Amino acid sequence: MVCCWELAEKHRITIFYTAPTMIRAFMRAGRRIPDGCDLSSLRLLGTVGKPINPEAWMWHREVIGGGRCPVLDTWWQTETGGMMIAPSPAPPPGWMT
Repeated sequence: MVCCWELAEKHRITIFYTAPTMIRAFMRAGRRIPDGCDLSSLRLLGTVGKPINPEAWMWHREVIGGGRCPVLDTWWQTETGGMMIAPSPAPPPGWMT
């Protein structure tokens, strides 16, 4: 089974977004897999869905981001947050934002 850290290494991913719930699951799984991957291409880490607790934020920044990637915590719900950053309050039919 391929994990997300192996995919990040293979595809040289630069921005990685995930939910705080997943970060806590990654924490429980330990550092063995992420420590074995080259994650140096990452430049920004993001969280979305709900607020992240300080322990998970620090683990994500230090273990996944190598202590050099900022963590952008966009805690709002995806369904409501999208409206906050949409370029138009009422796009015409068929126009995606």
